[in-house]
Amino acid sequence: MRGTRSTLQNLSLLTFGQVSSQLLNVWALVFLAGYLGAHWFGVVMIGVAFMGYALVAAEWGMFSLGIREISRLNEPQEILRYSRSHTGLLSMQALGVFGLGLLILSHLPFYRNDPWVFVLYLAMVLPQIFQHFWVAIGVERMALVGTGKFLRSLVYALAILFLLKPLANLENFPTHRWVPLFFMTAMLCENLVFAGIFRRWFGGFIWPALPRWEETRRRWQEALPIGASNVILRILLNIDLIMIGLLAEPATAGNYAAASRVIFLMVVAIEVLWNALLPRLSRLAKLDPAAYRRSFNLYLGFVIAGLLPIGVGGCLVGPDLMTMLYKGEFGEASGVFQNLAISYSFLALAMYLGNSLVARDRQRAYFWPLLVSAVVAVIGNAVWVPLHGAVGASWGMMTAHIILAVALGFINRFQFLPSLGVLVLLLIPGLGAMFWLVDYHSGWHVVLRIVAGGGAYLALVAFPLRWFLQRNQVSRR
Repeated sequence: MRGTRSTLQNLSLLTFGQVSSQLLNVWALVFLAGYLGAHWFGVVMIGVAFMGYALVAAEWGMFSLGIREISRLNEPQEILRYSRSHTGLLSMQALGVFGLGLLILSHLPFYRNDPWVFVLYLAMVLPQIFQHFWVAIGVERMALVGTGKFLRSLVYALAILFLLKPLANLENFPTHRWVPLFFMTAMLCENLVFAGIFRRWFGGFIWPALPRWEETRRRWQEALPIGASNVILRILLNIDLIMIGLLAEPATAGNYAAASRVIFLMVVAIEVLWNALLPRLSRLAKLDPAAYRRSFNLYLGFVIAGLLPIGVGGCLVGPDLMTMLYKGEFGEASGVFQNLAISYSFLALAMYLGNSLVARDRQRAYFWPLLVSAVVAVIGNAVWVPLHGAVGASWGMMTAHIILAVALGFINRFQFLPSLGVLVLLLIPGLGAMFWLVDYHSGWHVVLRIVAGGGAYLALVAFPLRWFLQRNQVSRR
């Protein structure tokens, strides 16, 4: 039942599925932005941001808890019983969030742009009940997870690219309303694939079934700090779009989202990484703390090696990249992209450090840094959005993300090995070569600069990363 692939194989499978799906999403995003224009693209992106809060509130830490606990089960019938009872709890939470969301929505100023858009995005909490990817992660079937993510993105992207224009000719149904409907259709397709495969594995569907009250209370107690941290983390992911929707025009949100949705890929990459790592690191943290520490440092070193060129390179090529993608239609996107390249690098690092606390059953230590950083993000956006629009929102987020990463680094300080610091120093020459190629050859096409700079960086960091890998071998337990 449980997958037998190594962590590296699991990571490769998830990465392939996620990268391919995100490339499809970016393709659809650029088309959607150009087709809808800044105003309605902004309305849709505010709806997506609101949906993010609804989805996180509806699962309230249950996905992470389910992954952690299923990773410690072995018998298929045990996993099926646990999954059914977990789905029952998710159903209760989703229905509660949907009802509460309907009450809240009508009081928000952006709601009047088109109530249907926001109601449809809120309704995504219902198909999320049967998004059982967390079961597949718990049993380390990462090929299925990657396939599901790719399928959902493929259906959504194809619908945007090939159905949006023909359906725009229908009367009494504005074009932008099809966007959330396409997203819901994609979620349902993914759910059907998972349902069929799980029925073959477990001999039955994962229907909702409530556990006993004592077990319900235990899971809610375990999930409470995880869910609270996830909701606050959501503030650090996209409170910017919500605040812009409250304090500025939708066109400003459109300019912001045009940049943020592209650079946000790095945060998604860290989520993919953690999905691959959580089951095994959870077991290592419980059974072999020394092996856990080596694994924690190993993957953190590779995370840092990946984030450094993205942060620096994003600042250098941001204006040219935004011009290439949007043909100059979103003027504020360039400055936003440059700031968020740094901001999301710190956020991605913070997410890795914070999730490591969850793997060690120290989720409560993750909560307070998140809360302080979220308050900073809200205050920063409230002050800078009215004064500086989309660029001001990126300043507020960058300040909050840096504070979060520093705080979580301090909490995890006793987990760091000396070899991690040596690796960071060895990455500097590669970073310098990348900077020289990208910054001093501004006459080259932006894609060529990215390829040349990235290639030089990879060539110069290959040996340090190999040394680091040999120094911190990953346990296969």
